[in-house]
Amino acid sequence: MISDTGLARLADLRVEMLRMARYVQNAYSKSSIAILGRNEHQARDVVHSTAVINQYQIELERTIITLTGILTPIGKDLRFLTMSMNIINILQRIGGKCEFTCKKAIELIRKPPIGYYERMRTILGGVAQILKGSIDNLIDPSLDQAQRLCSSDSEIDRMFEETLIEIVRNIEQAPTVTSRAIDLIMILESLEEIADMATELMEASVFVELGKHYRCTDDVFKPVDFKAY
Repeated sequence: MISDTGLARLADLRVEMLRMARYVQNAYSKSSIAILGRNEHQARDVVHSTAVINQYQIELERTIITLTGILTPIGKDLRFLTMSMNIINILQRIGGKCEFTCKKAIELIRKPPIGYYERMRTILGGVAQILKGSIDNLIDPSLDQAQRLCSSDSEIDRMFEETLIEIVRNIEQAPTVTSRAIDLIMILESLEEIADMATELMEASVFVELGKHYRCTDDVFKPVDFKAY
């Protein structure tokens, strides 16, 4: 059984992990401004903020390893401690994708735009909702919320595919836009990956809460049937 001091240290870990999550969420918001507003200042701010996200990861990993060595958690506390390492790694990867999109945004800012503003605004907004929801779900895990966010991820995938087809057609019709179009495709791919990683956060938070493995598959957030493997 964990002492009151141990429980307090787990609570502190939760607070710091959520602080990292909100910092990553803020980096994504700045990335959106950089892309839609062609704002190089915001883009560079995100690139520089990656060092802070990486430092969060290092410090939290050290805390998790320390607590694993001195505590004997059971039940939900054990699941939380073991999944925390996975959660902060996902958050670090999301931060890395934000950095990548902003580096590509800086390249595009220096060239004439090729359109897709409204489509990008919709995709960026959709990913922002999934990311926010997945972080909120770390605080208050909900299967219903996870299902709604899982459905939203499928919508993001659909919009990505449609936009990709349009960009390829644009390249065929106007080869001079090829380099800019490729940068835009790479940004879109990163946004899709951020949405996918957000669903991984939901899967982790639901496992901590329920002790059951769920996956977002084919628009449905459902339990994993290990017998099928």
